[in-house]
Amino acid sequence: MSGLEVLQLIRDNTFQIRTAISRKGSNLAYFFPDAPFRTPSWGLRIWKWFAINIPMDLGTGGAFTSDMDIIARLHDFPRSQEWLYKAWEVKVSLLCKDGSALSLKAGKLKRTVTQLKAYRDFGSPAVSLIDVYVCEAGFMRKNNFPPPVLERTILAKIAELSQHGFGYQLLPFEHGEDADGDVGLLALHHVSNPLKTHFDVLPTIRAGPSQPFSRLAERLNDFFEHAPERRSKSFNQIVFCRECRQLQLISMKNNYDCPHCKSDLVAQS
Repeated sequence: MSGLEVLQLIRDNTFQIRTAISRKGSNLAYFFPDAPFRTPSWGLRIWKWFAINIPMDLGTGGAFTSDMDIIARLHDFPRSQEWLYKAWEVKVSLLCKDGSALSLKAGKLKRTVTQLKAYRDFGSPAVSLIDVYVCEAGFMRKNNFPPPVLERTILAKIAELSQHGFGYQLLPFEHGEDADGDVGLLALHHVSNPLKTHFDVLPTIRAGPSQPFSRLAERLNDFFEHAPERRSKSFNQIVFCRECRQLQLISMKNNYDCPHCKSDLVAQS
């Protein structure tokens, strides 16, 4: 299937739905807990935990100095009883209600591929790029997704990422507004699967984790398993506070400060 056929398939198989979720801010630490990405599964797999903005050198010897935007531990049921890991590099763009776009980073594809290769060199399995589109209120009422302004950049990414075996997903969502301000999210859902709000453009090459990623994943999993039990524990996020240098498990819908040192976690991201 060609890139253009993929885009048309997305346009033909979506509908809008409002989700009652409010938000503040626009960076990864804020929008990820609220975005439609937060469904009980990803790619038909149930997650155990996910972590945001984790330094690669956390307990791995310091040879890798970048951060990993998202890491998730997922169960492979019903295919097997194994646990899988996936990693995402996240890019955020803004779509205006007139169909135009801001912050597309169209000229930075080479750098993005370099970042994805760094994930793979680190030993990360199933590395993907996810383009998050934060839409201005009114965009989804007036435009199809993806709008024409995105076609060139999406097609270029399909061509480049497919050469390297990286996955590629799209996640658009809009903040609805009334006279009193933000009232929730509008998400595009699949006609065949209303729970699914992202679009799988390219599959990722599946591989097992290797070092030093395996050590990092083991540390994150050990932290999660020993964290106190709480309601909807798997819907909390593992984050790393750069002030006190400690992992934390928090709900960033409600908590924006480190529970240990009270530092602003959003300002750190």
